[in-house]
Amino acid sequence: MNGVRPSDWLWKEGGGYYTQSEEELIKQPLLPDMRWLRDRRLIGVFKRYGNLAAGSAVLEVGCGRSPWLPYLARHERCVAAGVDIEPVAAQLARANLSGAGAKGDILCRDAFDLKQNEDLIGKFDLVYSLGVIEHFDDAARRLAVLAHYLKPKGRLLTMVPNLQGVNWALQRLADRKLLEMHVIYNAKQLRWVHEAAGFQTIAGGYVGFFDGFLTSAVGVPSGARRRIHQWLCWASNMGCTAWTRLVNGVATPELSWVAPLVFYVGRQTSP
Repeated sequence: MNGVRPSDWLWKEGGGYYTQSEEELIKQPLLPDMRWLRDRRLIGVFKRYGNLAAGSAVLEVGCGRSPWLPYLARHERCVAAGVDIEPVAAQLARANLSGAGAKGDILCRDAFDLKQNEDLIGKFDLVYSLGVIEHFDDAARRLAVLAHYLKPKGRLLTMVPNLQGVNWALQRLADRKLLEMHVIYNAKQLRWVHEAAGFQTIAGGYVGFFDGFLTSAVGVPSGARRRIHQWLCWASNMGCTAWTRLVNGVATPELSWVAPLVFYVGRQTSP
């Protein structure tokens, strides 16, 4: 797992990933939407494997404008904290918390630098990330750093985009360079990299039925390929949304070749 293209520009101000302003997030915060199957399934993962209770301390790594910190603070009554290396991302996370009427500490730091975060060691019941680890080819080393922030019985939850199968084809069509900014994990490989970092596996697998907007053409000039990608994303998402509503979310298996996310949950093998 090496040769991952740099993706830092995506997370900087004007880089393309963060499209909302602080003012917009304060007025209309981003929160999980229970109308969407993917968000309901993600909430299920937190509830089933997060081992959370009122007062649990949670830390999100790469928290820029996260909808999950305000959700965990308000609905699960957790003590929320987030860390992000980009100043604009940290500001957006603060704005989203404020707009949602939730409290939490947002730190602008490198989460993988233990010296910067000595005050976080042993503080959290759950440390989690969504769409972070796949951007590094030394993931095991970085995951081992995150283990230090856990309490003795704490858990680590990692989610990464599932860029296999249909999702791989859509991202390949949109922009090969963006695809090459990711390490492509299946459930087995994600488990392996965590166990290499010293974690004991609790659960792992795929989350969600399908998300037509998982892939992105951000940064790609307007053209035929971009328009085709946008249309395919829209059409496939509309089709899956219609099917989900028709069957009331029942016949919506989480399959390796189509699910939007891969997840892993583990605990430290030793304090």
